[in-house]
Amino acid sequence: MSHGNTRHPFKVRCPTATKPRDAVALRGIADDSAGRSLTSHASSAANRQRSSSARASLLRLILLFVSFAASAQSGMSKAELTQLYTAAGFPIVNDQPVDACGTPARPRVTFVDINGDRRPEALFIDSNARCYGPSGLYFAVLTHESQRWRSVTHGAGEIQAQPTRTAGWLDMRIVEVNCSRLHRYDGVAYAADVDCAGRPLARATNSDAPPATSPAKPGAMMRISSAEETAAFQSAGFSRRGTDWRSACDDPGTASYTPGKIEHVTDLNGDGLPEAVITEGGTYCYGHTGQGYWLVSAQSNGAWKLVTNGVGIPEFLALRGAANWPDISVGGPGFCFPVERWNGSSYVLNRWEYEGKRCTPPQ
Repeated sequence: MSHGNTRHPFKVRCPTATKPRDAVALRGIADDSAGRSLTSHASSAANRQRSSSARASLLRLILLFVSFAASAQSGMSKAELTQLYTAAGFPIVNDQPVDACGTPARPRVTFVDINGDRRPEALFIDSNARCYGPSGLYFAVLTHESQRWRSVTHGAGEIQAQPTRTAGWLDMRIVEVNCSRLHRYDGVAYAADVDCAGRPLARATNSDAPPATSPAKPGAMMRISSAEETAAFQSAGFSRRGTDWRSACDDPGTASYTPGKIEHVTDLNGDGLPEAVITEGGTYCYGHTGQGYWLVSAQSNGAWKLVTNGVGIPEFLALRGAANWPDISVGGPGFCFPVERWNGSSYVLNRWEYEGKRCTPPQ
């Protein structure tokens, strides 16, 4: 397992035994007797001695993270670094990571094994009093699977490792202003058992979900981080105005308007990468149909790309075109809808159907 930390993707910083300056540091973690997993510091002198020894041993571990300019010297390509930062909530703009407020960011990145599989997870720590609410702190923990980094928890506040584990993952305590809660790994992500007042929360079951280390099956719902959602909207040409995502149509505020939203995320073509369907509503832009749609796809380099868009209600069919992309029936008013097929470079009209049967298109 390798361990390192950095404050900026362009500057290599060797790991040190000193405590990170960031108040949001993942506190209370030290190598166990096998030197492979993490536990929290206890208050006893014996535990403090062990943790001191563990910190010293970290000095001998190599730094995983290097600058984009020198990325060829590390195990990560520039594309993987970009995808990692983006998934953590720091999309790369002009070769510079930016935070949720769009300002340049210098998060500290530490690689450490949290689930005992001898492979490092990535811990991001950042502070910005103007961007991260009352605490001014932000964290993100990501794991690497199916050749991509994905977030297992992120948010404002301070994250603290606990001595207990769930599903092999260290439990985490997340401390926000006037709220301190234990979060446990549920097979997909970290989730709290109670709300800030201590009331139990209903937790979704993941009994039907694939193992966290397995790629999602085509058609299964997938999760993406808030940073990936931002990248998806931007690839579709949307821009944020206040809390809304808006397309270039720019509805003036009619009563029928509904802002852009991600309807669902799934792997449509079976390549292991997510696609997202974005919709926006309103008769001002989309006539009697009342809806526009955008299909965007994640790329292997961490970016998102617009695949197709149009006016109507997209339905993905069982029949498929080139590269295993499904045919799309574009619904709307009437009883005969166009069906488009991927030809290797774009979706083009293939036929007209209604409820699975060929039909004569309207004149």
